[in-house]
Amino acid sequence: MQISGCVALVTGANRGLGQVYARELVSRGAAKVYGTARRSASITEPGITPVALDITDPGRVSEVAADCRDVALLVNNAGVMKEGTFTGEPDLDNARLEMETNFFGTLSMCRPSRRCSRPMAAARS
Repeated sequence: MQISGCVALVTGANRGLGQVYARELVSRGAAKVYGTARRSASITEPGITPVALDITDPGRVSEVAADCRDVALLVNNAGVMKEGTFTGEPDLDNARLEMETNFFGTLSMCRPSRRCSRPMAAARS
């Protein structure tokens, strides 16, 4: 994928790897980088367009997909990890949050981006 000139969306861009991915996309010449976080004000990296998004909210995912139709590259980075063990008493609320975010939220982000993956798949052929 050609990064220079592309439009990208990075989930969880407010810290950690998401922030690094977004910063690197900007430095490699992406035309636009949308950075998402639950609180858009937490995205302070220069060159990144902040977008408020909780990937566990299907309505908001649809709104962002409609607002960011120019996206050609999705970096599906958002996630949560609640500390717990399989040998201790499970905290079902934490397990549900992890599944809602790390599985279902990630899946919901992929669904609207299918329109982006078709041209990329064709380019690989």
